[in-house]
Amino acid sequence: MEADDEELMRRFQRGDQDAFETLVRRNLDFVIRQARRYLRDLAGAEDVAQAVFLRVWKSRDRFREAISFRGWIAKITTRIALNEIRTRKRKRWTPRSSLSSDPDAVVGSEWVGGSIRSKDPAQELLGKEKAKAVRDAIDRLEEPGRQAIWLQNFEDWSVVRIAESLGMTVSATKSVLFRARKSLLIELTDYIDDTREDRS
Repeated sequence: MEADDEELMRRFQRGDQDAFETLVRRNLDFVIRQARRYLRDLAGAEDVAQAVFLRVWKSRDRFREAISFRGWIAKITTRIALNEIRTRKRKRWTPRSSLSSDPDAVVGSEWVGGSIRSKDPAQELLGKEKAKAVRDAIDRLEEPGRQAIWLQNFEDWSVVRIAESLGMTVSATKSVLFRARKSLLIELTDYIDDTREDRS
């Protein structure tokens, strides 16, 4: 049976370097997706991911058995990404080119609307506009609501797992998710109404 991330982390704490490499391979895409919720550009997200795993390496003795490894690195990723945003604002930084030609693209969650065979440029444009509106609305949520919504809807985490990663009770996490969804519904009312009209 393959070891879970928590067991690999315990092995790494005991000096097993191969365990660390396995953790990086398993979780790299997750960390990049997390970082892109904040930074958008792939190159910046990859830089954040590198910093995250460097932090894991240096802080390995701080990991406790009671903590979910994914929850732990999700918190580290959020802190490092937010620090990067503050640094960019101070320096008025502009993203360098990355592998994606679309600076607003989000790894694994790009939605263009309609079916993949849709040829209607107007519908594709509308789909992209709606997707951007949703992403922007999520980005404007306050923490921990933004993190909770992201983990539930883009990573398919259960409420129990989200609660563990945020260090909150399940009931408090449900309240956070409820308030975040309510905020999103209010902000995206026009787009929701448009969708209903399209279906009628």
